[in-house]
Amino acid sequence: MLEDKAYSCCSLVIRIFLILITAFAAVSGNSLDTDKEVLLNLKSFLEEQNRVNRGRYTEWNEKSSNPCEWYGILCSNGEARIVGMDLSDSNISGEMFNNFSALTHLQHLDLSTNTLNGVILDDLNRCHNLVYLNLSHNILGGELMLTGLTGLEKLDLSTNRFHGEVKFSFPAICHKLVVANLSMNNFWGSTDYFDGCWNPQYLDLSSNNFSGNIWTGFATLIEFSVAENYFTGSVPASCFMENCTVQILDL
Repeated sequence: MLEDKAYSCCSLVIRIFLILITAFAAVSGNSLDTDKEVLLNLKSFLEEQNRVNRGRYTEWNEKSSNPCEWYGILCSNGEARIVGMDLSDSNISGEMFNNFSALTHLQHLDLSTNTLNGVILDDLNRCHNLVYLNLSHNILGGELMLTGLTGLEKLDLSTNRFHGEVKFSFPAICHKLVVANLSMNNFWGSTDYFDGCWNPQYLDLSSNNFSGNIWTGFATLIEFSVAENYFTGSVPASCFMENCTVQILDL
């Protein structure tokens, strides 16, 4: 009888373990099929928010059931997972989709030149594999909170309505960042928060409300623009010593 109870207990544990494994796989998004479901949810979300003048995302799943063949979608070699999405200039308005993080292999996201509004949702912070993010030319606002995107190499948030200080994202996301364009927003405060950024080569902070002294770390960049802000003081001569790499400087 003890053996029967032990067997039943063991069977129960195995069943629970299998259920948990299945649930985890479904949540974490471990296949192209789960990626496809996320895209179809995104399509429904966009169509609900955009009743007219829709983009080509409306074609998804009509001519082909393979998401790797859909407009604006890039898959990894062998069509194993979705790694890129380009929906720039796609007549998208309204708030951002709240489940990009379910595309667990997403590396490239371009939603530029639309009319997205509201704030960047925390879901985007969970897209830990992103290396390229372009949200430029929208009407997004709020304070910038991108601390989860530590793998970013290129970031373009230009021509939006972001405001506040950049200290909530910089230098936290600077580990691999090469290009950052924050121009044409309403950021204010000091630029000293870029002191911990050693990799950037192109940094555009123009047309904002930054103030104080100009960040002297620009000497390690290739291109640096801070035009149309409220900086004061002088630019130290030490910025232009032999190790200065700047080729373009816009004050």
